This record gives sequence, structure tokens and C-alpha cells, in this order.
Amino acid sequence: MILLYHASRINLSIYLDHGSGKHRTLINVTELSESLGPDYCSTLLGFYVFTGEDCASAFKGKGKVNPLKKLEKTPKLHKAFRQLGADWMVTDELQEEMESFTCIMYGQARMTSVDTVRVKMMRKMVGADKVLDSKSKVDLERLPPPKVCLIPHVQRANYRVAF
Repeated sequence: MILLYHASRINLSIYLDHGSGKHRTLINVTELSESLGPDYCSTLLGFYVFTGEDCASAFKGKGKVNPLKKLEKTPKLHKAFRQLGADWMVTDELQEEMESFTCIMYGQARMTSVDTVRVKMMRKMVGADKVLDSKSKVDLERLPPPKVCLIPHVQRANYRVAF
């Protein structure tokens, strides 16, 4: 993803040596970047950092492939990922877009509040008419982060992309 992001900006042919032995292949990253287009590739660095990398936490159990597929189906959010790192401060609009994408990652495309998604998912896990207690078999790791935790996550991702 990082190579694809930079490939259109570098005036060189970039190749990635992948695999080993007879399964070794050489991937022309520059050609792949051109086939995907500059708009798509320019979203990848922000996406990569937001979904988790060495210095920014990941969303438990989400990985990169499924969120990337969801991003591909939501082109209106490409602009938001391109804006990550463009300025040192995160605007309210960018924060809202990242929160909206987080809702999409957790299967709630019609919602825009991670806190509302958390409540909905919790009710589904516990049962609509039941109360959460120590005997409830609930996997809290499957919930999206609360907004108070998502805000610094977006700020961290923004900083990492800008840096």
C-alpha cells in the first residue's frame, strides 16, 4: 500500500520482489499504480495508517482486506483518506468522516456514530431485554472503539501520515 501510494509520485519504475524459490515473482508496482489510478492510490497511505500499522493501533479483528473492500464501495470517503496528513490539525469534518468509515467497518453503513453502533451491537450480543452482567457471554473486543478513543486514534493516524 505504501509503495502504491508513492509509485505515482516517483518518476521511476518500482518493482516488488515477492515470494521465494519457484514461487518468486516480480510485481511492477508502477504499472499496478497506473492501472488503479492516482485518486485511488492517493487514499492508500491514510487508509493503511488508519487501519493499523507499526505506530498506530489496529481495529481488533478487522485487518485491511475487508475494510479496503468497504472503502472501494464508498468512493465519497476517498477524499477523507486523502486529507489525512494534509494538515497537522484534524478538522471536525475529517473526524466525522473517519467515524463514519469506522461504522462502515463494523457493518453499520447507515450509522455515523460509533457510540450508537456500540450500543446496537451490545444489545444484539446481550439480548434486547437482558442486562449485561458478569455471566453475559459478550466479546467486547468485537465492538468499535468509543468516540472518546476514536478521536485520538484519528489524530495519531493524521500525525503519522503527515510525518
